[in-house]
Amino acid sequence: MKYAALTLNALAVALLGWGLVGVYTLLNQRAPQARVPLVELKALPARAVTDRQQVAVTLDAIGRINDRMRTLAPVAERPLVALPALGTPGAVGPTMPLRTVTMLVQQGNEFVAVIDDQLVRQGARLAGGGRVVKIERDQVVVREASGRQTLSVPVDRLRVGTLRSLGAPDATTTRQQFDAPSPLRGDAP
Repeated sequence: MKYAALTLNALAVALLGWGLVGVYTLLNQRAPQARVPLVELKALPARAVTDRQQVAVTLDAIGRINDRMRTLAPVAERPLVALPALGTPGAVGPTMPLRTVTMLVQQGNEFVAVIDDQLVRQGARLAGGGRVVKIERDQVVVREASGRQTLSVPVDRLRVGTLRSLGAPDATTTRQQFDAPSPLRGDAP
């Protein structure tokens, strides 16, 4: 029994020593020595040099444009006297196609019309996306993507046997009514 206790004590001392050696090696562990790769730098190829020059030229051009914009800024900040009305030349905003009515004919209880050389009835689609809403004796109402056009034929100014007006080469007069743009989120009062 005496020897058993002595054997167990010796085993405990050996395990304790082995543990202390392991802790010591973990704390004093050195990083492996890695060799730094040797890299040789060569001169840039000719294409890369020209690309670099083109980028520099482009950046200079952008800088010149920005300088010009700064000189034009005072002109852009001047208040406008008036904005052109929608549908007139120079107006910024939606436009409508210029349509022409060349004939209005009554067939029974309904009317048909020739608009832009196309025979149409009420509800028909026109080239350019318009839809015929209503055809009456002297006018046609066309719904466009940006509003409504009323195409009318001035019956009192027509000569017998022709659709030509006395005052104009085309008998059609147009009244355009643009839809008001919907306010953007956050713009509503």
